[in-house]
Amino acid sequence: MDGFISIDCGVATDYVDENTGIFYQSDTNFIDTGTNNDVSPEYYYSDPVYAQQAYTLRSFPQGTKNCYTLKPEQGKNCNYLIRAFFRYGNYDKKNQTPTFDVYVGVNHWLTVELDGASHLMYPDFIYVPSSDTILVCLINTGSGILFISALELRPLSKSMYPIDSGAQFSSWRYDLGTLSDGEFVRYKEDVYDRLWYIYGTLNYNSVRINTSSDIDVQDSNDGYKLPAQVLRTAVQASGAYNNTLSYPFPGISHRRWYVCFHFAEIAELTQGKKREFIISVNRGDYTSKPITLEYLTPLSICPNRTFESPFHFSIDATMESDLPPILNAFELYMTAIMEIKQTSRISREDWQGDPCSPNKYSWSGLTCSSDYTPRIISL
Repeated sequence: MDGFISIDCGVATDYVDENTGIFYQSDTNFIDTGTNNDVSPEYYYSDPVYAQQAYTLRSFPQGTKNCYTLKPEQGKNCNYLIRAFFRYGNYDKKNQTPTFDVYVGVNHWLTVELDGASHLMYPDFIYVPSSDTILVCLINTGSGILFISALELRPLSKSMYPIDSGAQFSSWRYDLGTLSDGEFVRYKEDVYDRLWYIYGTLNYNSVRINTSSDIDVQDSNDGYKLPAQVLRTAVQASGAYNNTLSYPFPGISHRRWYVCFHFAEIAELTQGKKREFIISVNRGDYTSKPITLEYLTPLSICPNRTFESPFHFSIDATMESDLPPILNAFELYMTAIMEIKQTSRISREDWQGDPCSPNKYSWSGLTCSSDYTPRIISL
């Protein structure tokens, strides 16, 4: 838990969470506005992962902008996962869920819109700050009083998610092939406390496979260190007449996507049998080299680029492969600059492509740094 910042907003005293062993602080040292509140008792229902953090919240009846100040010990230019929690829980007895925006520095992160008083929202993203201080700000948009239930920061290895400095993403992580009834896997199974959602939908052309064997995550050369629990399950193409795993994501426009694929061979291959496959993104926009896996050894592949919508990927067996392709888990990240473009009330015809490169064609209304990997520094 080195470098973890875990804030339970609205709680009176610090504590160690009994489910995870994570130390949570009250938010009094991170913000000097707002008031502490308890959700209504009828929303004290059991949650195996985030029960205690959803019992209290801090509300902000005053001001249009209220900001938490985070100062991670690793400082600037490091990779961080930041996650926030929101449960209204009818704390004010008005039974009216508000809507408001959340910014990180000058970047619009998300709009909080809850589906009722019991809904728990916990989005996260990856952020590389250019200063030692990170400001997470709640912005009043005229649709109710601001509030927040919890806020977390987790340092990540710099070798993970090799996107240019300053990049920011909304994220989804999917654990494939599991039959578990749980909602997701997190710390302590994941040393970085990423949330791995159970991808329950089984493609028509795939089957589940699993193993109970040990997968050495900590000592492997794969720096992403996926939970062994995630890697012990996978899906594979049904074989025979089908040797493709296909995952389309239709209906999401004006987005750019970053993707990571995670594999581990969990089937003991008989002598002479070979599993070899190729990853294809957006029907050939990116094509990997042929991939083979070592038994019970993790392998992560993250193309160092983003992809336009509509987003689609497939994993196809090569002609030399005796077995169908597999996939244990994958991650999707959506670039936040496209959120800025979509939510801006100003029409900018030049807001296309990379916002900072080439420099002479950078987007109007933005100021970009002039270093080797230019990034947005003001908007």
